[in-house]
Amino acid sequence: MFLKTESFEHNGVTVTLSELSALQRIEHLALMKQQAEQAESDSNRQVTVEDAIRTGAFVVAMSLWHNHPQKTKQPSMNEAVKQIEQEVLTTWPAEAISHAENVVYRLSGMYGFVVNDAPDQAEDSGLQSCFCGKVFDGELSFA
Repeated sequence: MFLKTESFEHNGVTVTLSELSALQRIEHLALMKQQAEQAESDSNRQVTVEDAIRTGAFVVAMSLWHNHPQKTKQPSMNEAVKQIEQEVLTTWPAEAISHAENVVYRLSGMYGFVVNDAPDQAEDSGLQSCFCGKVFDGELSFA
């Protein structure tokens, strides 16, 4: 209802992406904290391309949930998001996931600075400061 939306087109297919709700931002922060803790506990573990793709698919799925048919077919948001995430992972190319993830972060104000150099959005071009939260040692810090 209050969330910003934007059409996202890739390879001739258009979907509507929404900014993340407050609850979804909390879920995203919990995932980031879990990943940081896993990386800390395993000193040899590095962030992989798989991690980046899976995180992107999760963010995109949360965004798509707002206008997706699964929203009303599943008993909970988490179950619906998991199904949508699997749909994204199995039907979207990695490049589209990455681009859509960036759109969701921009819509949600989750970048430190966003450079908008798209020619069709010239009136909005330039740096935009926004909210960026990161979890370190269980504490939320703002950049």
